[in-house]
Order: sequence, then structure tokens, then C-alpha cells
Amino acid sequence: MPLIGRIALPAPTLDSKLSVSEAIEYLVINSCDHAFVQHEGEMIGIVSAERLLEGFKSQASATIPEFMGPIITIKDTELQARAAEIMIKNRAECVAVTNQNGVFVGVAAFKKLDPPHQEL
Repeated sequence: MPLIGRIALPAPTLDSKLSVSEAIEYLVINSCDHAFVQHEGEMIGIVSAERLLEGFKSQASATIPEFMGPIITIKDTELQARAAEIMIKNRAECVAVTNQNGVFVGVAAFKKLDPPHQEL
């Protein structure tokens, strides 16, 4: 199975001060399922469009950090199978991909992982 860095996509980011409706609009316009949340230049969490939409329906005055999950990271040199294990263990739909220096290089979603090859 290939390295996770091969399927990492650019990581969209949202400012934590945006309204939930602005965040949803950004994700829809940019066809993103998830975005990292920044506060004063530091990554503080991740949100999914699904969680934001659910939250927006129930409480229109909510803020983005109320729907954030923790950032789960993996190095770009790890195998996709390892990323799948981490996502399953943490019940996460995606992981943040970093280079060897810990710099974010993108996001990898579970649904984008290459399927394992079966021996016949």
C-alpha cells in the first residue's frame, strides 16, 4: 500500500473567528469536507462540513470551535494502512499529514485511501 503523503490534499484552513455560516459557505464553495481551524496563526483543531451543518441547524449563534475535533497527525512517509488504523482507532474521517519537520502538508481522508490489494 502506498505512502499516505501520496494522497494528501492541500489543507483548507478557517479562522476560528468566522461564523459557522461563513465556514459552511467556504467549505461548500471550495468542495471541502473538512478544514483545519486556526487561531492567531496556530492550528487548534479540525471541523467537518457535516458537523457544522448539524450544529448550525440546532444553534445558529454557535461558533466554529464548538464543533472542532482534535488534530490527528501522521508523517507523510507512513503507509496508508497505518493512516487507516489511526483513523479507525480515533473514529476520525481524516488525518493531518506532516512532513518530517512536523509542517502540515495536507489532509488525507479515509474515503480517499487506496484499497488494499488482495492476493489471488
